[in-house]
Amino acid sequence: MNNRKKNIVLIVLFLCILSCKKQQPSSFEVAWSYNYKEPAEALSLAKTAPRIEMDHIILSPDGILSVLDIEDGKLIWEYIFSENVYIKSDEFILDEQSIFFKDNTNHEVFSFDKNDGSLLWLNQIPKEVHQFSNDGIDDEFIYLSGDGAEIFKYSKDGSYIDEYDLIRYGIDTDARSIRIFNNQLIFSQRWRFTEDCPDGYCGRIISIDKETEEVLWEYRTDNGGFIFEPILLEDEIIYAGVTDGPGEFVALNATNGEVIWKTLGIIGQSYTLTDSMVLVNDGISLLALDKFTGKELWNTGLAFGGGDGASNIGYLNGFVYHAHSGRLWIVDGQTGEIVHTEERSPDGSPFQLLAVSDGKVFIQTFNALYAYTAWE
Repeated sequence: MNNRKKNIVLIVLFLCILSCKKQQPSSFEVAWSYNYKEPAEALSLAKTAPRIEMDHIILSPDGILSVLDIEDGKLIWEYIFSENVYIKSDEFILDEQSIFFKDNTNHEVFSFDKNDGSLLWLNQIPKEVHQFSNDGIDDEFIYLSGDGAEIFKYSKDGSYIDEYDLIRYGIDTDARSIRIFNNQLIFSQRWRFTEDCPDGYCGRIISIDKETEEVLWEYRTDNGGFIFEPILLEDEIIYAGVTDGPGEFVALNATNGEVIWKTLGIIGQSYTLTDSMVLVNDGISLLALDKFTGKELWNTGLAFGGGDGASNIGYLNGFVYHAHSGRLWIVDGQTGEIVHTEERSPDGSPFQLLAVSDGKVFIQTFNALYAYTAWE
């Protein structure tokens, strides 16, 4: 072999080595784990993701409200609810001082001190509350979705203030997600089998003045109902996906409800925002939409479709994390390429909801919370 051919071979080998190294993570392993004291309640794993707050992580999959140190997983404090209390919300609501919870069994609302876990107050809720909903919070009040067509308003000191009667707005279904923007109380609904919607695949997002209760704007669609995932509010824009029907994902001007963009044919079982993308789990695949135009950037089908369609999505340092059918999938955020699949958790139970921060991926299973070092 002459020198020229040898040089070409060496260059090819060198490039191959660089490419192969680039595809391997510098580390992807369990940094720490926290074992639950009680078996996880299945629905809490399916809908309530762990919440990262500064240097703490909040979770409650086992009937215990626990706060852990994000660095090492050590328990900072816990509150053990009584056996007849059923805590179920789709997301934690909290402010600088408190964490708020609602009990679906006894119709009560709790407030805990975020620093030490002490119970600040406990108050009764007038009626049943909805157990699969995303409640609201602003500087002064918390807003809890009722099981019927109402929203309950409480001050942050525990005083019951008022009830918003949603029937007066023409659709007698519960509020699935509540967001506050300036003077607006914005909420989404699954609009089912009314005269205007005989097929039942309809949804509504409506804004009312939170003091006068007058309608400020309304958005309706017959492409599906807003059922599971919270509407997201960022930079004066509402992002929302339907979870049945023909499907759509929409971005609305939060000030006046005008459509900024709308992409049809998308079922938003869960979704999250990055600086430039909307990442959507449609139940069988992950896809990315341009955050500013709604254009589809990539769509990646996942094997073993038909798993927990509502599992959430995390995004960290250019990679997408998603638990689907018990497996953990890691996807390149730019291309949609699957770079890694973790088949099962260390305890053998399926991966469920997750959160990402501080260079780690925090994943709930039926037995423990695992902190993995992020993919690189």
